[in-house]
Amino acid sequence: MAVPTLKTLRPVLVCLHRYVGLLLSGVLFIAGLSGSISVFRGEIDAALNPDLFHAATPGRPLPLSTLLSRVQAQRPAARVTAVLYRPPAGRAVEVYAAEAAPGAAEPVENQMFLDPATGRIQGMRPSEGCCINRRALMSFIYRIHYSLDLGWIGLWIMGLSAVLWSIDCVVGLILTFPLHQPVWRAGFWRRWGKTWTISPARSSIRIVFDLHRAVSLWLWVVLLGIAISGVALALEDQVFNPVVRAILPVALPVTDGPSPPRPVTVAQAERLAADFVHAHGRAEKPAAVLLDPDGGTALFYLFSNDGTEPAGLGSPMVTIDLATGQVTDGTIPGQGRLGNLVMQVQPQWHSGEIAGLAGRIVICLSGIVVCMLTVTGVMIWWRKRRAHGARPARGQS
Repeated sequence: MAVPTLKTLRPVLVCLHRYVGLLLSGVLFIAGLSGSISVFRGEIDAALNPDLFHAATPGRPLPLSTLLSRVQAQRPAARVTAVLYRPPAGRAVEVYAAEAAPGAAEPVENQMFLDPATGRIQGMRPSEGCCINRRALMSFIYRIHYSLDLGWIGLWIMGLSAVLWSIDCVVGLILTFPLHQPVWRAGFWRRWGKTWTISPARSSIRIVFDLHRAVSLWLWVVLLGIAISGVALALEDQVFNPVVRAILPVALPVTDGPSPPRPVTVAQAERLAADFVHAHGRAEKPAAVLLDPDGGTALFYLFSNDGTEPAGLGSPMVTIDLATGQVTDGTIPGQGRLGNLVMQVQPQWHSGEIAGLAGRIVICLSGIVVCMLTVTGVMIWWRKRRAHGARPARGQS
C-alpha cells in the first residue's frame, strides 16, 4: 500500500488551504476588524457616551435589592433581566430590562444607567440599537462580530466559519514544513526557520507571501485559539460542549443548598452565592446578576473586588433557585476535570482577558493580523491565477 507523505498530500492541502481561505476571506476580514475593536468596546463606549457611563454622583453603590426597587419605582412596566450593580469606581450601574412598547409585538430590550448612589436613572438606550451613532455604534460592531447582525443564522455562519478556520490553521502550518526533510534532521529545522522570516530583498509578491506565512507562524497559537474559541462562543451548546464532553472527562456542576429548602429573596440569594464561592476558596463578591424572566432563578457572576473582569480563567458563576434557596449550578474557574478547564478557558482566550491588559492588546493586534492575512491571501491567489492564465497565451504566441 502507498503511504501518504507530505509530498503526495501537499497538492491536496494547497488546494484546501486556497479555497477555504477564499471562502472565508470576507467573514474573517469582518470578524477580525470588528473583533479588534470589540476587545476594548467597553472603554470606547464609555468614551463616546460619558453622560451614560460616568456616575452623576460617585459614591458607594446602593444594595442590589434597593437598586431593583428604585428601577421598579421609576419604570413600573420594566422587567429587569440583568444588573451590573457593583461597577468600578466612578461608573454608573448598568441595568438591562424588557418592557412593552406601543405598537410592538415583542417587549423592547433597554439598557438603563443608574446613579449608583441614588438609583436615579440618568440615561437609557436600546440594548441592541442600530447603527452608526455614538449611542449604538459599539453594540452594533459587537453584533457584527459575533453574528454579522443576522441573529441565529449569523451565529451558525460564524460558528461554522470558525470550524473551517480551525482546520485551515492546521493545514496552513503543515504547508510551511519543508519537503524531503525528516523532522528529526537538522536540515528540517534550518529550512523551516527561514519560513519565519521576511526578506526585504525579494520582489513585492514574494514579500507579500513572506508576510502572509511568517506572521501567521509567529501568531499561530493565538490564531488557532481564537478560531477554536470562536466555535465555543458561537455554537457552545450545539457543537463545542458536546464534543468536549464526548472526548474529555468532565465533572458535573457543583451544587449546594440549605436544608430544608426555603424561598429566598434576591438579596438573600446574593449572600448564598457569595458564601458558596467563599466555601470553594474564592474571596471575591458578586458584582452582577442575571434574573430569569419568570423569577425562578438568579445567576450571579463577575465575582470581583473592583467590579472589573478578572484575568485568568475568569469569574465564578453561581445559579440560585429562588424558590428553594439551593445552588443549582456552580462553576469555579480552575476547578473540575480537563474538559471543564477547556470549556472555561474559551471566553477568556477569545477576549484576551486570560492575560489581563497584555492579553487584550495581543488579541486586538491579532484581529488586525487576520485582516492582513485575508488580504495577502487573496493577493497571492490572484497573482497565481493571472500567472496560470498567461501561460497558454504565451504558448499560443
